[in-house]
Amino acid sequence: MRIIKILLIMILIWPFVDTKIAKADDENDYKKYEGDVHKKHDDDYEEEDDDYDYDYYKEEDEYDYYDQRYLETNSNTWNIWTRSTYVNKGELPLKEAKEIQLKLENNTMSLYLIPLDGEIYVPGKIIAELLGAKVINYDNSKILEINKGDTELIFRAGTNVVYYNEIKSPIPAVTFYLNDNIYVPISVISNGLGYVAEWQEMNNSVLFKFLK
Repeated sequence: MRIIKILLIMILIWPFVDTKIAKADDENDYKKYEGDVHKKHDDDYEEEDDDYDYDYYKEEDEYDYYDQRYLETNSNTWNIWTRSTYVNKGELPLKEAKEIQLKLENNTMSLYLIPLDGEIYVPGKIIAELLGAKVINYDNSKILEINKGDTELIFRAGTNVVYYNEIKSPIPAVTFYLNDNIYVPISVISNGLGYVAEWQEMNNSVLFKFLK
């Protein structure tokens, strides 16, 4: 009879014992898992480069394009940033990539300009520095950060957007990466920094003037 009572008591309390054991095992497994996750996260963080990520460019922005919409403008507006995704600006002053003189006040340099997709492309870093801006390259992410006064422009190769003072704005064509440079439309970078790129027909050069 006593044995039967003991068995009944064990049967009644066993689910609670089993739950506690399971809970203890779960807690141990969780702590082990948590430790492994934290260790992995710490290891990954140590391996990351400074330019691995950029706050403005979330993962979903990597292939983020605005819808391509055509906007007809006059042929003499190739150097104006219209904030449209694609602009039919008429005939460009250049037919093919060639070395052109760029002038800003007393500064002059020669640079290859590339006519493509209705735009004239220039290496963003070089033009920004010519226009007196500070530049940071994030090589791994192919991001170009440009700062001048109260103006900030952030480009990423392979997109048709720019972050203009933290506002995501469309640009008329897709930027691209070539020879360690991010190429951008000359209209966007010059207008964004307060200039207009004026074509000088007489000597086949570009003169940067302040926007009025």
